Amino acid sequence: MKKADTKTNRKKIMDSFKDKKFKYGGYATLLTAFVLAILVVINLVVDQIPFRLDLTENRMFSLSDQTEKIVENLDQEIRIIGLYQTGKENTMFDEILQRYRRINKNISITYIDPVKNPTFSSKYTKDGTSLREGSYIVESDERFKIIDYYDLFNIRADQYGNTRAESLALEQRITNAIQYVIADKLPVIYTLEGHMEQALPYELRQQLELENYEIKTLSLLTEESVPSDATVLMVVAPQRDITAEEEQKIREYLENQGRAIFLMEIVENEMPNFSSLLKSYGIALNRALVIEGDRNNYFQNPAWIIPNMESHEIITPMRSNKMQVLAIGAQGIEILDEKKRSIEVSPLLVTSDNAWGRTDLSSTTVEKEEGDLDGPFNVAVAIADKEWNDETSEYDETKLVVVGDVELLNPQFASIGNSDFILNSLNWLHDEQESISIRPKSLLSSYLRINAFQKLVIAGIVVILIPLVILGAGLVMWLRRRHL
Repeated sequence: MKKADTKTNRKKIMDSFKDKKFKYGGYATLLTAFVLAILVVINLVVDQIPFRLDLTENRMFSLSDQTEKIVENLDQEIRIIGLYQTGKENTMFDEILQRYRRINKNISITYIDPVKNPTFSSKYTKDGTSLREGSYIVESDERFKIIDYYDLFNIRADQYGNTRAESLALEQRITNAIQYVIADKLPVIYTLEGHMEQALPYELRQQLELENYEIKTLSLLTEESVPSDATVLMVVAPQRDITAEEEQKIREYLENQGRAIFLMEIVENEMPNFSSLLKSYGIALNRALVIEGDRNNYFQNPAWIIPNMESHEIITPMRSNKMQVLAIGAQGIEILDEKKRSIEVSPLLVTSDNAWGRTDLSSTTVEKEEGDLDGPFNVAVAIADKEWNDETSEYDETKLVVVGDVELLNPQFASIGNSDFILNSLNWLHDEQESISIRPKSLLSSYLRINAFQKLVIAGIVVILIPLVILGAGLVMWLRRRHL
């Protein structure tokens, strides 16, 4: 009986291998294993390919075109050192930094554990203090720059004092640091003083320093001329006029391929020397408060203007990123018909046709009055004066940016786009187009907004259509197996 039972069991087992269900099951198992093997191989191959596709909404892991141009042209070794404890490196930051290395092999990325190497930072600090964990050092053979961990983020506080990281500035800081360590000459901004000018806001000064600018003050009452190391002369809302001697010194500086930015506030007193200087470059300030009549071009108050952006190197990247500028209490800038043939004046920020200029500054009405000026008005312009130099066989170029509003410097409105406008203007003035528009990337979550009809369609797909498809597929498979 036992032998017969054993033979019977063996026969049943052998017959089961010939069963159609077993064959189909075996085929399915082999196919699944084959597909899994292919996926493993594909993953191994893809991991070796340097190409990376960034699918994040704001291209968080991608480098800007300006950064790529700067990095591609590097011909010297650049070392980026991150200070992290072993195993605690920031993987998101590392993914971004590795893209620098993929573009140019002259860039190296290394990590130093500050706990295991406590004396490492002494090379980079003068007072012997240690560097903060999470900070980065960018260095060449000539110089280095330290990027503090908290400088990698833009932090904003709300009305209750709570703070949060609003945007990531890693690319901006690293690229600026690379430019700093390879630069032959660092840019210097001289701010004019002696005429009740406004001081630069702390936040803007800090931003300019992060962009590698050195900021100095200049009194032309005591200095014989604008210093030779001046990259840009900055005039911020003077309340009094310059003297004829100061005007001549500024003229001489500008005529020698000088660069300057004027942010001019409306003042009651006449400033003939400033007016004469600006007139030489084809513009005049109209000393009238601009009121915007188009509801789409102001915010809350008709004097809080959201001007239209024209086409220019300063403006183009801002338009691409859908930024806006808020001008408060601005005056218009007139482009004169009579000017030197070599001068080109390009509007940057312009009001709508419905704007008007309030000439009576004591008036409190928002309605247009008799004697007011008709729009549109230029709120900001860029000026280029090119003259051919026979000795160098090149053009000598003078550049100016003139803005009829000083509130663009107000840090309260920096995140709107005002800060980008100022920084882009300064970079354009000293021919650093590659630096224009390398700006922080937002860390704020964006929410999907759908209307009632879209909600109904999505609910129908999820609650009705998908279950029916699954049920139908299961029914088809059941019927097929039943007839096997």
